[in-house]
Formats: sequence, structure tokens, C-alpha cells
Amino acid sequence: MDLVALFAIGFLGILMRRFDWSRPAFLIGFVLSNPAETYANQAIQIAQSRFRKGFGDGMDYIFSPIVLVLLAITLVSVVLGLRQAKHILAEGDSKSGSKRAPMVFLLALTAFIGYALFDAGSIPDYSRDRVFPMLVASVSLLGCAVMIVRMILAPETDTIFADSERSAEVEQARYSLWSTLAWFAALLVATALFGFIIALGLFLFSFMRIRANLSPLFAAIYTLAGIAFICTMAWALNRDFPPGLLQAYSNLPWPFT
Repeated sequence: MDLVALFAIGFLGILMRRFDWSRPAFLIGFVLSNPAETYANQAIQIAQSRFRKGFGDGMDYIFSPIVLVLLAITLVSVVLGLRQAKHILAEGDSKSGSKRAPMVFLLALTAFIGYALFDAGSIPDYSRDRVFPMLVASVSLLGCAVMIVRMILAPETDTIFADSERSAEVEQARYSLWSTLAWFAALLVATALFGFIIALGLFLFSFMRIRANLSPLFAAIYTLAGIAFICTMAWALNRDFPPGLLQAYSNLPWPFT
């Protein structure tokens, strides 16, 4: 599943680059998600305990200096970010394309966020684990709705329809991105069929021969070196490799199990 996650994130990253969505902001979300959720849950717990004591105690906590300062910093950051967003381009100036591809990408993200909101809403009411994902999903859905309306009203020449694949100069880069992703997809399929080690051997040898354009001898040497390194790390860390369909019908020795 780590390989599946790598493939999925890579695929999403390629699409975000194509439509000029900010990938650094996406990665920052991964870094800040755990502490943000932890502190949000702690704040909710404190607020609930204060309100149980009395409405006045709860409002004193809501309007305490530290809370007001943090709220002010957040609002100022959001306002400044919105004002400067139009001057920040993640991948430089991209040509506008048709409405269809950017709209399909936005609708797919909206559907995923909608499902995430539905899934978080299925968590029992007494659990605080639902608060943060429901809040983030609700705000994200609101942002998606604003973008959908803007896409409907804006002409195709608007920068919201940025599509890097409309630029002839990125043809080679686009081919490289999608072909690299195809290599990882082949690794996933081979892992599901033959197990990780066999699939990795096939992947490394094929990659060295086709992409790196090495001779069969050097491709085999690099492949054996890569397999030896992976096996050494697995042995030192006492780890097994993902099995495939082949392992379900045959009893193979380690590391092919």
C-alpha cells in the first residue's frame, strides 16, 4: 500500500502541475495536519469543559487574549494570502486551455472531498475525531463551489483554466512525467502478480535497459546490486516483502515469499 500511495500521490501531483495547482500548499497540509488536528481537539475539549461550568466561563475562554491573537493572525494570514495568490504561480505562467479538462479535475476533487465529508459525518457524535475533518472538508467544499461558479462564468482565456499541456514546449516534459508514472504502475501490477522482489528485479532490469540505455551486463549488475541492498535492509530491519498472486499458489523461500 505504500507503493499504491506513492503512485496515487504522484498521479495527483502530475495533474496539479498540469492545471497549475499549488503542490507546496498540498505538501504543507500533510506536515501540519496532525498538529492542527491535535490542537483543534484540545481547544474543543477545553471549550466544552468551560461551557459545562457555565456560559460565562465558556465565553471568557472564547474571548481570551491568546485565542483572539491566534484568530487575528489566522484572519490576517488568510486575507493576505488571498490578496497575493493571484501574483503567485506554482509552475510559472501556463497557457489557458479549454474548460473541460480543468473542470473535470475540479469536479473529481469536489466529489472526493464530498465523500470525505460524508465519511467523517458517519463518525459517532460523541467522538471528537469527526470535528477537524468535517471542518476542513466543509471549508474545502465551499472553496470548490466558488471555483466551480467562477469556471462556469469565466471565459476560456481566464487563468483559472491554466493547462500546461496546451504548451508545445512542455511536450517532452509531459511525456517524461506520464511515462515515469507508467513505470511505477507496471511495478504495482507486477508486484500484485509475482511479489515485490521479483517485480523489483524485472522493474530495475527493464528500467536500466530501456530508460538508462545500459548494456544487458551493466543492467544485470545494477539490478543485482539493488536487490542485494533491498534484501540487506529488510534483513537488518526484520521485514518481509509484499507477496503477490504467485505466492498464494506456491511456497517460495525468502525473500520471494
